[in-house]
Amino acid sequence: MPLHRSKAALLAVTIPLVGLSACKSVTTGAETVAQLPRMAVSGTVGFFENIFTSPSLAVEAVEIGRSAQCNSTGREPALEFFQDGESVHAWEAARGVSFTPPGTKLAPGLYAIAEMGERNTGGYALAVSRQAALKDGVLYLKASFLVPGNSAMVTQVVTSPCSLVLLPTRPYSQVLLLDQTNKVRAGWTAPGFKG
Repeated sequence: MPLHRSKAALLAVTIPLVGLSACKSVTTGAETVAQLPRMAVSGTVGFFENIFTSPSLAVEAVEIGRSAQCNSTGREPALEFFQDGESVHAWEAARGVSFTPPGTKLAPGLYAIAEMGERNTGGYALAVSRQAALKDGVLYLKASFLVPGNSAMVTQVVTSPCSLVLLPTRPYSQVLLLDQTNKVRAGWTAPGFKG
């Protein structure tokens, strides 16, 4: 019996020592990896942060107007792309929405309508930033998706916030709408584009 206890004692001392040496080599390797320059992988939050902070990729998107009621057809955020102001006016007429005073013509250019989706109460809003980025044929738009606080007094009416945005006149085949946490919330892709 004493021999059995001494083997157990020896194992009890040996196993932690082996574990420590293994941990030491793992730690050394982890430290080496941590010292490598960080590369942002496409589609990650770090990638999007780099996109919006790079001056060479910066472009400007101009929010033309917002509406709390865009008569959205679903709860999910959406992004629609328009080749000209006439197409936007046709969309407005179909949805019963007006971003500009009646009779006003939109300037020539490319447009997008960003929709938050249908919500059960008031207090929701969507605001698209001027800060945008263009990289490899993809236009990145940044937006704030605003929600009412838990204790906020809100109207008990169905809403569907949206925003009309004048896009930069540059060639691109895809538009992505990101929220304030850099999560992709909606997008538009040109027919035939393989991104």
